[in-house]
Amino acid sequence: MTVSALQLKDLLEEAGVQPQVAQAVDPAQPLLKQGLDSVDFPAFCALLEQRFGISLEEETALTLRSLEDFARYVSERA
Repeated sequence: MTVSALQLKDLLEEAGVQPQVAQAVDPAQPLLKQGLDSVDFPAFCALLEQRFGISLEEETALTLRSLEDFARYVSERA
């Protein structure tokens, strides 16, 4: 299954990221430098696991910086 960074951008709001922050996210830039906080990031990771039926270890999640990184990871596993 191919997942795009733009699809994942839509999931940010669902994970609880403030709408203005989620819509301003650049898919190529590190998420934690774009207004996501320490609560938003794990909530987003948990939603990805649930939505796509994948396992995302905390150590691995911390190596995925941008939505493009997450899209590539999910696409390879879903």
